[in-house]
Amino acid sequence: MTGSTAARRSSLSRAAVVTAAFLLAAAVFAVAVWTRPGQRVDQWLLDVCRALPAVDGLPLPLTIDVVSNPALWIAVAASVVVLVQCRRFSSRTDARRGLASTAALLAFAPATVLVVQFLRDHVLTRPQLHSWIAETANSAPSGHAAAVTAVVVVLVLASPPLLRPYVGTLVGTWAAVLEFVIVAAGWHRPSDVIISTLLVVGVGMLLPDPWRGTVRGQAPRWSLPIPLLITVSAPAVVAIFYPTITQVAAAGAIAAVMSMAVLALGVGRTARRANRSPTAEARPTVGAPPPTLR
Repeated sequence: MTGSTAARRSSLSRAAVVTAAFLLAAAVFAVAVWTRPGQRVDQWLLDVCRALPAVDGLPLPLTIDVVSNPALWIAVAASVVVLVQCRRFSSRTDARRGLASTAALLAFAPATVLVVQFLRDHVLTRPQLHSWIAETANSAPSGHAAAVTAVVVVLVLASPPLLRPYVGTLVGTWAAVLEFVIVAAGWHRPSDVIISTLLVVGVGMLLPDPWRGTVRGQAPRWSLPIPLLITVSAPAVVAIFYPTITQVAAAGAIAAVMSMAVLALGVGRTARRANRSPTAEARPTVGAPPPTLR
């Protein structure tokens, strides 16, 4: 397979993932917000999740306050810079591309939150289909969920391809738990955080990859499905603090979406190996004179 063929296939694969993410987000919004059964189920899940008293003793990283904590964003920005600098740049042009990619990753989270809030407050609307639902204002997509999903996107893309399945699983578990906490606190409905996750990951697939073109440190194929563990780890963490089966099930649904999102980032955006045509590199013939130096 030539390099141009591999590039075309990679671009088509990425375009398919982006399109699927946007279509799924639109479908979730259409069903959960614009249909009577969707609103009923979505509101029921919200009421069940927030029915129990507020949980005391949550670690700070699992509270809503962490999203507005400057320490989180300083740590994320520093991690992005350090991780990208782990790559060996082969030329000044390559280094400039790495710098541009780093800048794009650093700007992604604040830009994403602003766009999501604009969509929620000025573009998307929520019809009142049930008189018993008190919260009539549109709440989708969630700005807090968009922020934590953006953290997952930038940390996965900044990480070396070898580490992406593990980084994605760890950070994705944290994000899925925090998105459930947002629902349990009554800030957002489950569909709000799911829509945010799909939108942010879809846009994140369009970001430049700082590790594009590297040929070393690729993740082995057996490690690529590791992010699927998020579907188990996130509900397990939620079960420690929220004991009801319905809450754990809601966390499982959120975790399933997050795991597929991280899987798409890790598999769809791993740096491509250098592909050479079998005839691109001529092998020396035994007994032939050495090539002339120029």
